[in-house]
Amino acid sequence: MAQLDLADICNHLKAAVIPHIPDDFHIAEAFRLGLSDEELKAGIMAFRNFLYDLYDALASNKDRIDVTTGKQYGTFPKRFPIIEDMGTLLFSLGFHGRLETVPKNELIVYGSDLLKVSEMQKYRHLNKMSKKRKLELLDVLSDLGFYFEDADFSNNVDFSSIGTFYVQYENDDLMLTGLKLMALAQTNVKTKYDRYSMIIMRGDFYPLANPEPKPPIVNIAEYANTQPPEIKEWVIDLDKLLTQSCKVAGEVRHSLCDGIFTYTSRETKKIICKIDLRAKNSAVIPSANHFEGSSNILYDLSEDMLNAMRRKNRGCKTCQEYNNPIFVKCPYGGEPFRFSHKGEDFELCRFMGFEFAINSTKEREVLRKWIELELAWGD
Repeated sequence: MAQLDLADICNHLKAAVIPHIPDDFHIAEAFRLGLSDEELKAGIMAFRNFLYDLYDALASNKDRIDVTTGKQYGTFPKRFPIIEDMGTLLFSLGFHGRLETVPKNELIVYGSDLLKVSEMQKYRHLNKMSKKRKLELLDVLSDLGFYFEDADFSNNVDFSSIGTFYVQYENDDLMLTGLKLMALAQTNVKTKYDRYSMIIMRGDFYPLANPEPKPPIVNIAEYANTQPPEIKEWVIDLDKLLTQSCKVAGEVRHSLCDGIFTYTSRETKKIICKIDLRAKNSAVIPSANHFEGSSNILYDLSEDMLNAMRRKNRGCKTCQEYNNPIFVKCPYGGEPFRFSHKGEDFELCRFMGFEFAINSTKEREVLRKWIELELAWGD
C-alpha cells in the first residue's frame, strides 16, 4: 500500500471532525462566556466549518508543506508536523485571546502572552517553533480569512515585540467564539498527554459540558466516519453487538485522530477484542479465550489471516526481550497463550493479541464470527 501523503491525512482528519452537536448538549457555566446557547452552538459550528476549510487548504498545498518530513516513515504527526503546529498556534490564540463580541467578534491578544508556557503546553508551544514556521502558519490562516489588526506578519514573526493586536475572521466572525471555546475545552481535559491538538483539530466540544476536568470522550461512531462506508457500517454494527455485554474504553492514539477501542466482558472481565481505527491499515485484535473450548475459528481463517498470526507469533516483543527464551510474565500485564493449528505452534500475548486487517469482506465475516465465539465463551 502506498504511503499516505498530506492530502490523505487531511481528508482523514476532516472526516474525524465531530459533525453534529447533540440537541441536549449543555455547556457548563464556567465556559459560557456570557453567551446564549444559540450563540455558543453557532460558534462551535462556525469553527467546525473553518476546520473543513483548513484541511482542504492544507491538502491542496501538499506539495509545498512538510515535503521533506513527509517522505519519511513513522507516525503522521512526525511526518506532517503542520497539523500539531497549527493546533499549537490556534490553541495559543484562543487561550490567550480575550473574546469581544461587540460590535463584532474578535480576539484581543497581547503578543508576548503567546510565548508564555502553561503546564499543559510544556512539550509543545510557540517558543519551540522557528520564525519561518510561524510565518507559514500565519500565512495559511490569512489565506483562509484571518486578519491580524495592528500586527504585521508579512515578513517576520516576533511575538515578543508586538503589543496588543486584534484577531478577526472575515468569513464568519462567530468562528472566533468557537476558537475560544475549543481552547477552553482543552484546558478542561484530564489527560497525562500533551495533546491539545486532538481537541482543537477535531472541534471537540464535549469537555465544555464538564464542571471540572475529565478524561476525553472517545466515541467510536465518530471515529468510524474516517473509514470507507462499508467498513464504517461494519464497525458500527459490531460495536452494537459488543456493547450489549461489554464495557468499552476508547483512547486517542498518538496520531491525534486515530482511536483504539477495547471491549471487556462485563461477566467474565476478559477482553473480547480491540478495534483500532487508523488513517491507514485499520484492524481488529480479537482475544483467543474461546480457543480453550471445544470449538474455535482457526479452520475458517484465510491464508492472509494465518500469515498475520505468523508475523505476531511468539508473543509481544517486550515479552521476548524481558523473558527470552521463557515467556513468564508480560510487562503490560498480559498472559501467555499457546495453541497449535494444523501442526503449527502459535504463541501470543493476551494483551497484544493477533492483529487482523479489516479491508476484506471475507475477513470481516470471519472476525465477526470469531468475536461471537468470544462473547459466547464462558456462558
